[in-house]
Amino acid sequence: MESLKILLFYLFTITTFGQEKPNNEALIVVNEKIVHKDILNAIDPKNIESVNVLKDKEAIAIYGQIGKNGAILITTKDISKRELKKLYKKYSPENSIKNESDVFKISGTVYDCEKLPIPGAYIKNLNSKAETQADFDGKFSIEVKINDILEISFLEFKSHKIKIENNENLVVNLKADQQIMLEKPVIYLYPTEKTAIDIKLDLKGKLLTTFPKYDKKWEVIAEPNGQIFDKKTNRYYSSLFWDGTIDFPSAHYKYEDGFIVPKEKLTEFFIEKLEYIGLNNQETNEFIQYWLHILERNKYNFIHFLINEECNEIATLKVNPKPETTIRIYMDFYGLENFTQINEQQLPKTERKGFTLVEWGGSDVSSKIKNNEL
Repeated sequence: MESLKILLFYLFTITTFGQEKPNNEALIVVNEKIVHKDILNAIDPKNIESVNVLKDKEAIAIYGQIGKNGAILITTKDISKRELKKLYKKYSPENSIKNESDVFKISGTVYDCEKLPIPGAYIKNLNSKAETQADFDGKFSIEVKINDILEISFLEFKSHKIKIENNENLVVNLKADQQIMLEKPVIYLYPTEKTAIDIKLDLKGKLLTTFPKYDKKWEVIAEPNGQIFDKKTNRYYSSLFWDGTIDFPSAHYKYEDGFIVPKEKLTEFFIEKLEYIGLNNQETNEFIQYWLHILERNKYNFIHFLINEECNEIATLKVNPKPETTIRIYMDFYGLENFTQINEQQLPKTERKGFTLVEWGGSDVSSKIKNNEL
């Protein structure tokens, strides 16, 4: 068997001897299909039935000018049609493996597990550090070399790595990450007088983005009107922003109460409930501005609030000096096609007194509900 492989290499060598350019090589034909020479390394010699060599004139007569350097004709046996089809595709002249030093553009499409495109997915070449993003249809192109590694990633999905072996179009399917994204938690500060405040955030997950930048703690000066001056950036902010991911235990998603809200009533629902809990006009408006367009994608939404001490399941805040009043709200939600019954969640009402801290954020838990059929 090994001797047959050596013979093939020998035939290929003597047929192409004296040629300086790689594209002046002998034609390789397997079962009457013209293929790239690297297929010789993919076919087990025991599955080769016969080998014939055509010299230049004979090859030209059959294959035209592409056979000017001769042709090696291989007939196989004991290979399924399905396997042959894969080999023909992988080693077709169009998809032939390039030299490792060649730079070329490769295209692809990024989908989720439901075969829907993922606009904005990040594609990074870990070798060259080149980066790009998928367009609205999930399509992308990026420069690569053979053996480069591409990393494809997007929020709430597990990243996926692909080794480049040829120039075939890539089809990438990203799986939903089991962790939940904590979106847009923002912190407002209202001291009774201009006050220097330190805040330490202890997230029970992975912290991702912060603004202003969080480095072990925020060191700010807050004013009674809610304006916040960050000492490190020397800039003013209306709130402190962070987001991250967290992996809750399955018991977290076994909701015993909440609200089922049709998309048409989301605005009045949030105004009523958030202001009852203790948010002011500005905080409520900013909450609605961020979440409304996301929840309106669903006909109905299940909504459950984590309030005050319940938020410690997600993150704790160590604030110095300590606020007299703290109002924290995290919203869990998922979309529904039809109205369903659930016990209405009873919400606490907090009156603001003295130095007040307010925080709100939320999470779309749809993937957990669907995947775990909770």
